[in-house]
Amino acid sequence: MELENKSSEAEYTGMELKDKNSRTEYTGEDFSLYTERIVVNPRVKYKKLFSLLKLMLAAVLFGAVACGVMVILYPFLDRRINGESQPQSSLVMKKDEYLIDYDSSEDILERPAQTEEAAAEVKSLTEIVENARKCMVVLEGVYMADEEQPYEEGEREDVAGLIVGELEDYYVILTDEKLMRMTGGGCAVKFGESAVGQAYLIGSDSYSGLSLLRVEKSSISSSEDFDVSIAVLDNSYIVEEQDEVVAVGRISGSMDEIRYGNVSAITTESSVDNSFEIFETEIVPSSGDYCYFFNMAGNVIGIGRPSEDLQHMQAVGISDLKPMIEILSSSSDIVYLGIRSTNVTTSTAERYKLPMGIYITDVIMDSPAFYAGLQSGDVITQLNGNTVLTIQEFSEKLYQCSNGENITVTVKRAGRDEYRELTFSVVLAVRQSSVPGER
Repeated sequence: MELENKSSEAEYTGMELKDKNSRTEYTGEDFSLYTERIVVNPRVKYKKLFSLLKLMLAAVLFGAVACGVMVILYPFLDRRINGESQPQSSLVMKKDEYLIDYDSSEDILERPAQTEEAAAEVKSLTEIVENARKCMVVLEGVYMADEEQPYEEGEREDVAGLIVGELEDYYVILTDEKLMRMTGGGCAVKFGESAVGQAYLIGSDSYSGLSLLRVEKSSISSSEDFDVSIAVLDNSYIVEEQDEVVAVGRISGSMDEIRYGNVSAITTESSVDNSFEIFETEIVPSSGDYCYFFNMAGNVIGIGRPSEDLQHMQAVGISDLKPMIEILSSSSDIVYLGIRSTNVTTSTAERYKLPMGIYITDVIMDSPAFYAGLQSGDVITQLNGNTVLTIQEFSEKLYQCSNGENITVTVKRAGRDEYRELTFSVVLAVRQSSVPGER
């Protein structure tokens, strides 16, 4: 028995028996029975990583599906939820740069010359008239009694309209502000020979004499197809004296008339916060005429009206009207500063020792400019820190502002010895004579 015990003890030589928390653990350096290495299964090792990748893939797929559904359904849901509360689309006009530079020896404006491309686009008179009629409509208005033009109630007068844009599902028509003032904002409109639709006022401005109308395409009824095109509004700043023009519209009291003539003189007419170039012709008008001037490329360069003495037909350059057309097309209120002014040219600057800029000739009583402290004789040089040297550039930037907005106007005011620079804070207001229409 002793021998057996000794041999048993020998078998456990070099091993330690440890008792830890009721568990018996065998350790030792020599354990030749366990020579196999334990390797962790890769699937078990990367199980968490695979789960994370699956979760990320599911999130990406869900996001892609959600985006696709929103892209398809959003326009429909947006119309159903918001309906007519969405902002109305508006025209975007390409503005023309008014280049003001006088020859110092002669008080003559050096107007930009007509480009070779424009000269090459000269069309025949027949082609010009044919294209003009495609972009013109007849507005059938009913005039009410008016102090300036005492028409009998119910007397019908037709006025020419010009298609200047196409937005979404309607056409934008440019016409006479006085017509819309008398018709209450709506009238029938005739496209071509037989198509008739209903026009509604977008906005009007009595200073420029413009009204913009909208004609829903769905309101146009016709027994046959009619050809419609959008008028191209050209750069009227390149028009020169003796240039040939074609007048189309209501002339000498008759609709759809055509007159051919030349520009006999170019003058400038000052207006509130703006000025307009006036092209005079030898065309004889009558009271109530309203037409459009086309150049020899077939593009619109002005809106024609009779002169005050009814001696000749004159037109307001279309380039001066583009900023107004753009703002009216969005039904926005027209803000104003309340000044009348003239551009300081190099010639007048040298002659009268004036700084370059916009010379204020008059400040309208009770206007934003009046309350801000602007005075006649001030020369405007900046609007909101941006240099403005012409009233055309100034009015374009001004119309982009909103009612109640606080702007800064920098002027140079004459002192005893020199001009000093002053900056005024002006709170803009809406022009009371502008009449925004209802959609």
